[in-house]
Amino acid sequence: MRSILFSLILLAGVSLTTSAQFKIGGKSINTKKLVNAASDVAHAVTLSDADVAAMAKEYIQWMDTHNEVAGPDTEMGQRLERITSNLKKIDGLDLNFKVYNVIDVNAFACGDGSVRVCGGLMDVMDDNEVLAVIGHEIGHVVHTDSKDAMKSAYMTSAAKNAVGSVNGTVAKLTDSQLGDLAEALASAQYSQKQEGEADDFGFQFSVDNGQDPYSMHNALKKLMDLSDGQQKSSKFRQMFSSHPDTQKRVDRMKVKADEYSK
Repeated sequence: MRSILFSLILLAGVSLTTSAQFKIGGKSINTKKLVNAASDVAHAVTLSDADVAAMAKEYIQWMDTHNEVAGPDTEMGQRLERITSNLKKIDGLDLNFKVYNVIDVNAFACGDGSVRVCGGLMDVMDDNEVLAVIGHEIGHVVHTDSKDAMKSAYMTSAAKNAVGSVNGTVAKLTDSQLGDLAEALASAQYSQKQEGEADDFGFQFSVDNGQDPYSMHNALKKLMDLSDGQQKSSKFRQMFSSHPDTQKRVDRMKVKADEYSK
């Protein structure tokens, strides 16, 4: 990826003073668009916390618009409200929760304090397990994993924007770029260390909120069992394959719960 981006930045510097276009490989390239795209890539490297927070807010608004939100008058909406009623703020960050009426078994949290739970996850987990997963996702925010993932996803989106300029179709900084960002974030992978730290946070989060200390273990075990039951080509199997050494994580959470319960 680094060599591709570097090449694009180099191309952006060719004949800028003489023409707005040049040809390479028989294709006409708009240098003005390419410069803008290359600047986008460079900006991704220096995104401030405020930039990422603003991007997270825009992203979550896009997600809320493109997914059916289960309202407060629905069974799922009311259940999530019961589960999260005491969760207003963590580490100075104001939290807000919504549930998407979709079949995906997933949840995520953004740096602006937005936490989103998919209906499929709520269908297969009890309240304790749902709260543990929420704690795990908040852990990724507290540990800045989500911020780093947003930066990486933006970098990927910016690269797509640059490549698009070669064909004269630059992705807009509106619906299409946010769609690219959502796609990049959906495939984001956390390291084993990051997942372990988020598991620990989810465990402590459950205990601190008066839940079963085995909640994080049970949630991970359920996700692993569901993943094992899926075809290798399934979206769920592909999504969960990004979570490394799942059995080790399940076992480690059981040890923590056993020690806590002594």
